[in-house]
Amino acid sequence: MKKAILSSILIFSATSIFADTTMCFKENHQSMSTIENTVLDGGLCAGKNTIADMKAKGWNVDDIKISQTPNGMNFIYILKDGKSVQPVYSSNTSGNQADMEARILEKLEKKKEEEKKAKEIVVQKNLAEEGKDNYIRKCQSCHGDKGESTVGGYSRPLNSLTSEEMRHSISGYTNGTYDRGRASVMQPITSTITYVTLDKINAYLNSIK
Repeated sequence: MKKAILSSILIFSATSIFADTTMCFKENHQSMSTIENTVLDGGLCAGKNTIADMKAKGWNVDDIKISQTPNGMNFIYILKDGKSVQPVYSSNTSGNQADMEARILEKLEKKKEEEKKAKEIVVQKNLAEEGKDNYIRKCQSCHGDKGESTVGGYSRPLNSLTSEEMRHSISGYTNGTYDRGRASVMQPITSTITYVTLDKINAYLNSIK
């Protein structure tokens, strides 16, 4: 069991001895979309019940903690027995549960966005690494160390262009429909550059701005 999970269990145990509350957890889980139907460990889940099972038995999710691990995600659920709620609060139970579920969904969505951004950063980093060699071999001598040169005023700085703009220019040079005064020089080079290579070069230039 990971130290983070163990610490949470110890803190939880020390603060909720008399409460009708239980804590269930799952370590290194891979998918947020399946967690509620995954058997959880600890507490009254005891390796037998899912969150869906616990809800069916009258338990409400009071809080959730999600942390990233090298092998997935750790989920810790705090659940309270709906039967233990005092009558004076019964009129608000539905609203409170809805609010809690909304917060949980918000946490899950935020986590998904963070993962998406992290993956995009890795993809761009890999593209930039592959684009560096292509840029140095095919472009640097004319366009400068960082794509800043206008090549005597004939062209736009490469580091100011998007991948789409690069594709448009390269395609025009290749088929003879584009000329900013250096088409005869560019055509032999552009005919050997693919769109994939351009995306890598663009990622490299963006990484060194």
